[in-house]
Amino acid sequence: MNLKQTFLTFLENNLFLKNGTCPICGKVLFVTDRFLCHHCEDDLPIINTPTCVQCGRPVFTANRDVCTPCAKLKLPFAGGYAHLNYQNSGKKLVHAIKFKDRPHLGIWVGTQMGEAIAKCQWINDVDLIIPVPLHRNRQSERGYNQSEKIARGIHDGLCQKMSKVPELATQILIRSRNTPHQIGQGREERLRNLTGAFNVETIEAIQNKTILLVDDVLTTGATLAETSATLLEAGAAQVCIATLCAVAE
Repeated sequence: MNLKQTFLTFLENNLFLKNGTCPICGKVLFVTDRFLCHHCEDDLPIINTPTCVQCGRPVFTANRDVCTPCAKLKLPFAGGYAHLNYQNSGKKLVHAIKFKDRPHLGIWVGTQMGEAIAKCQWINDVDLIIPVPLHRNRQSERGYNQSEKIARGIHDGLCQKMSKVPELATQILIRSRNTPHQIGQGREERLRNLTGAFNVETIEAIQNKTILLVDDVLTTGATLAETSATLLEAGAAQVCIATLCAVAE
């Protein structure tokens, strides 16, 4: 860690609030309601290209409604929204939420996502918002589940835009097996690690319900596919997904 980063870390941990510095460029924000500096907030890689109707990831091939992964792998998503491209400041934002003890940053960006999701036609059918769970050991280490913070923000954002808002349900889906970090793994290896890793704690609560499943990043789709399959097998009618970041096809 260089001298500048050491100094900024000291300021963040000792003098300012947890949102006292911009997590992307490191600029000091002092006591403020902002979570990013103006420049970095304006520079976020918000997805504004055509997207897959199933998962929400960017689709760059003309005249296609479904991305290659959803079509080829028959991923079980009834609708989807992704907020940012998983690149540059998008990656830094996810890293800060997950590893830099910034849970309120997840709620903040989730609120923006909720306001955008309110415009999606499928949101009117959603009954429950469920975050992808962490295993209790991983959550104990981190102190919180980043997907739950994003989901809470989405719920808050929807409350600002809709009169009838889906219920936020954080205790229905559990991660019963502690899986290794998925970074750098291919889809097949991810699927092997995730098979049987999730369980539905309260089956009655999801019967014939449409669920919005929330996660931080959509890469291969393995985690969301496995959790969706778990919910559908337990009796959910359909599953839509919302992710903070997505890798383009």
